[in-house]
Amino acid sequence: MKLRISTLAALLVLAAPPVLGQDSAPQAEPAEADIDPPQITVFGSRGDPDRVTGSAHRVDQETLEKYRYDDINRVLNFVPGVYVREEDGVGLRPNIGLRGASADRSQKVTLMEDGILVGPAPYSAPAAYFFPLTSRMVGVEVFKGPASIQHGPQTIGGAVNLVSAPIPRKTEAMLDVAGGSDAYRRVHARGGSRWDGMGLMGEVIHLGSDGFKQLDGGGDTGFEKNELLAKGAWRVGAGTLELRLGYADEVSDETYLGLTQDDIRADPDRRYGASALDRMEWDWTGGRIGWSQPAFGGDLHLTGYLQNFDRAWRKFNNFAGADIREVLSSPDTPFNQLFVGVLQGNDTDGVAGSPDDIRVGTNDRQFVLGGVQGGMNWSFGTEVQHLLQVGVRFHYDEIERLHDEFGFEQVSGQLVNNGVPRAILTNNTADTEAFAVWVRDEITHGRWTFVPGVRVEAIQSTIEDRNTGNSRDNDYSVVLPGLGVSYEVNPGLRLLAGVHRGFSPAAPSVTVENDPEDSVNYEAGARWQNVAGRFEAIGFYNDYSNLTAICTLSSGCNPADLDSQTSAGEVEAYGLEAGWNHQFALTPALSLPMALTYTWTQAEFNESFVSTDPQFGAVEAGFELPYLPEHRANARLGIAGTKWGADLSVSYLSRMRDRAGRGSFSDGEGSDDYVLFDLAARYQVLPRLELNGRIDNLLDEEYVVARRPFGARPGKPQSIQVGVVYRY
Repeated sequence: MKLRISTLAALLVLAAPPVLGQDSAPQAEPAEADIDPPQITVFGSRGDPDRVTGSAHRVDQETLEKYRYDDINRVLNFVPGVYVREEDGVGLRPNIGLRGASADRSQKVTLMEDGILVGPAPYSAPAAYFFPLTSRMVGVEVFKGPASIQHGPQTIGGAVNLVSAPIPRKTEAMLDVAGGSDAYRRVHARGGSRWDGMGLMGEVIHLGSDGFKQLDGGGDTGFEKNELLAKGAWRVGAGTLELRLGYADEVSDETYLGLTQDDIRADPDRRYGASALDRMEWDWTGGRIGWSQPAFGGDLHLTGYLQNFDRAWRKFNNFAGADIREVLSSPDTPFNQLFVGVLQGNDTDGVAGSPDDIRVGTNDRQFVLGGVQGGMNWSFGTEVQHLLQVGVRFHYDEIERLHDEFGFEQVSGQLVNNGVPRAILTNNTADTEAFAVWVRDEITHGRWTFVPGVRVEAIQSTIEDRNTGNSRDNDYSVVLPGLGVSYEVNPGLRLLAGVHRGFSPAAPSVTVENDPEDSVNYEAGARWQNVAGRFEAIGFYNDYSNLTAICTLSSGCNPADLDSQTSAGEVEAYGLEAGWNHQFALTPALSLPMALTYTWTQAEFNESFVSTDPQFGAVEAGFELPYLPEHRANARLGIAGTKWGADLSVSYLSRMRDRAGRGSFSDGEGSDDYVLFDLAARYQVLPRLELNGRIDNLLDEEYVVARRPFGARPGKPQSIQVGVVYRY
């Protein structure tokens, strides 16, 4: 695949530092610290979440280093208004949703690293099968509300921004080594320095495990992941030039195939031998070049970015003569018992093309993402203060799909190719060019803060189906206004409210011109701080005129319906986010940090419809949305001395439907509700040497996290890890 010439030309233009627009007055020589590129966060340049006219949360470096999670799902448990649907137990491919938006493959969330889109193709194919390693980050930021229009294309729920380590201000190095259950291993090294107006940093991390699932007949169920990152910054005149290059890869013996209800209750860590060949392999490369300088009376920031992501997932697809979803959900019917027996280890009949043939296919996808984005910030005013921000982005992304399938027999517990000719299930290419402009002005007058803003997106998408020869273009534009307001009642209490138009791009399709997802979102709440801590409570209401969902294999779609879009019409989602945190000082050398978060959500369809997407099916008005928990809560309790500390995280998630519906749950429906305890501890042996450890799922809770696409899958059982960190 090749990136469009227009994008490449723009990247080359950015490679030369711009000189036009610099202030005519002589510039003072910047200090050494001024080589720092601007840190891009979802909180804007002022960086204070308490001043944001919306729901804003940051999991900071201190918290990340207390728990040392590799799994973003566990980190996001600390943030209200976020829903995560676990899948593999270790967070390889997260499913993140915000405020009622679908969590499936995080396709309704704007995912960024340091302010740049990181989803493989956020317009053409937003299902995020790539996610940077959480272990490498020094911050995780989540923003919901009116300012999400600043971070498109997904503005329904909001944005998640991963913050990587900056180039250190002096020579620094870090080595983090850990090991644990199921041959878990982590090696993470980072180091950098700066001198003579320049700075360099390098980082490498390896993460792996043999897996906690036990494959019938033996075999691998673990994973290996690697990431490398290099950053450089140079002072050039009055500006800063930044360059970063990265590489990542993964090999994981992961599957979509789950278990029957009886089998998961008997042995939740079991894995059927029919998935023995399942393996995901991918590699990612990416680069950025950025420039920042004073210009036009403000601050100018430009970034060109380019990423390539190639993945191939070989996995169990189905039986030739039965629907695996029906087999696993109704295993006791006479027809399905034959296929359940094969899953549990019985030989197939040995006749190629017969109904009990096991279908194994490889979904091969190649992605390209690239573009140029820029922004200008101006601060001005005395009695009425303004922080005016203007941004622009040209973006291009593309996906090529080639999905095939072969037939296999099961003989003495081994899968053997039976010679059935290769079938090509999907063979298409989709691409999108998007041009976005946004304007936002933070206006402060006395105790009032007003933040009006607008985002305009012009989108042109194309899809070509090479199996049929059909193709289709879809061109459209949207205007996304928003307004946030806050009022400081007193130094400890601030009221806030906001409204904005939510949007999610339409899925490219060769058969129909899809409409984008559209909503009007409202929020209102308060933040207050006193001697008892910091409190926050925000209510939200999302009024969808058209809720959409893109059919994915992870949601259980048939290959023929893959990437088709369901337009569900009017939907209402509403709820409450609340949080509290405080650090109690027991003695000058002993403290007790505590934090609580809670989210309550209700969401239902206002229209009846029928969809081929299995998470919907035949929907009636009043049905609840799938995979959306009513209750979600987290409590953190810590104790810290001068050289040691211990922290307990307790997370609760209520039961979620795996299919739209209403009323009570049947025994084999949806996920389980569960409470998880994670305990972390650390001890500073020497000023530069720390020992640490963590026990996930302390009480060894057994629970079902999902039943899609194929059967019940377990959460991670109790696991233990210990490590050492050395800093120079």
